[in-house]
Amino acid sequence: MTETQVVHHHLKDKQRKPLDEDSLRQLALYYVGRYATSSKKLSEYLKRKINQSGWIGTAPPDIYAIISYCINLGYINDPLFAEMKYNAFKRRGYGKIRVKSALKAAGIDEKIIDSLTENNDSAMETALRYAKKRHLGPFYEKEDRDDIKIKRRHFAAMARAGHSADVIARIFKINIEDLES
Repeated sequence: MTETQVVHHHLKDKQRKPLDEDSLRQLALYYVGRYATSSKKLSEYLKRKINQSGWIGTAPPDIYAIISYCINLGYINDPLFAEMKYNAFKRRGYGKIRVKSALKAAGIDEKIIDSLTENNDSAMETALRYAKKRHLGPFYEKEDRDDIKIKRRHFAAMARAGHSADVIARIFKINIEDLES
């Protein structure tokens, strides 16, 4: 065994101390101090840590009390977290479908997601940004631009990015010269 393999081997065998209420709260505070997170993600993190380390105490861990504590301190704010994630996805050019699924996976309430995505006037704008960034559709600059396989590949990439079929079709019909003028 090499030296790094020995170190990693010992880390796997290392016994973790079982958690109590104070250590679980400290873990939560460390996590929210380091990462922007939602209440669901924090809950999953704390459950995972309890499963890894074990729990000492007569009563089961009150994860929701710890989450409420973090919310009251202002470390967790699901609507603000959702807005931050939404804006980040939009800047990267992702579509409404992808954004909604990512926010739902982060445990954001459906009402918050709908309020962010309902006034989505910028679907064409974000799709254009994505196509331009990835050189898809009208921004593909090689001679085989009209090849059906290339068009299908580009369409699929745009769909995976969360853009609807009608928006993708409108993007593919755009003439680049019209955009530049």
